[in-house]
Amino acid sequence: MPSAAVDGSRRPLPRWLTKPLVGDGLPRKRQLALAIRPLLVELWTRGATESGGTPPTQAELAERLHSNSTSLSRFVSLDPRIPSEKFIENLYKAACPDATVSGGCVGITLEALQDLRTSADGERRGCPSCVELGGRIDSLTAQLNALCPACAAREKEREDAAALAASLRQEVASLRSRVRALEASEAGLQARPAMAKARRAPLPVPRQQRDRQRSQKEVAVARQLTAQARELDSAGQQDEALALLRRGTTELLSPTETALVIVELRQQKRDHLVDNLIHVYGRDQGDRPVMTVAAELHEEGAADDAGAVLRAALK
Repeated sequence: MPSAAVDGSRRPLPRWLTKPLVGDGLPRKRQLALAIRPLLVELWTRGATESGGTPPTQAELAERLHSNSTSLSRFVSLDPRIPSEKFIENLYKAACPDATVSGGCVGITLEALQDLRTSADGERRGCPSCVELGGRIDSLTAQLNALCPACAAREKEREDAAALAASLRQEVASLRSRVRALEASEAGLQARPAMAKARRAPLPVPRQQRDRQRSQKEVAVARQLTAQARELDSAGQQDEALALLRRGTTELLSPTETALVIVELRQQKRDHLVDNLIHVYGRDQGDRPVMTVAAELHEEGAADDAGAVLRAALK
């Protein structure tokens, strides 16, 4: 329905056009009233614009439609009175001067509006044929609003992928929480030896390339995602596996963990998943994450994949 205020006047719609339709009776008349109201609002709005911001009164609208104020109020309410075919035609042509019988205006055609009038009139008179027509209209409306099988299948796939990603996110969060708890407990046990070691002169030992505990955590997270992607791929759900990898590496995993996922998949001969993941990651991620992934891959001995990530980022 059009906005409740008119540009220029900022006046609200009149009460008789917005009054709630209270009651469960006369469902066909309810449909007709709800279809008529937007046309009257369109006519009311245009009248306000043409008059420089002053909307027409109910009586003025009724006179333009060769009717009266009382009838207008009944037509847009659950009053049993049904407008004539001529009134419906006059209203449609006045509110939609550029629409044809086969064209549409505010979401409905003149033919469809006349069908609603016939159905509501049959409901008032208890005509079985008109009630049947109303049932067919409801059935067609339901069919138009329903998703086709292909769309429903795609929607189901999106929902399944989203649910899988949410489950993975929860599992990763739980795993990281357990790792933090383990680190905290180990920190207390290592505090005293560390203090004693600090009092001694440092020994000339080689610098470690990466933290061992951090590496274990990254490997665990990477293997979790890799395992789920492998299960989907083995079940013939390659698209779902790729969607999981894309969302997991961009929303949940760090660049280091992403590099480990690539290494794990390559070792498991899932080359088609790796190549697709490298292309999408290099194309969509920023320079820093891409460079970090490339560096980690090079350190893991996957120089070819490191170069592929960088090349994807340059395309």
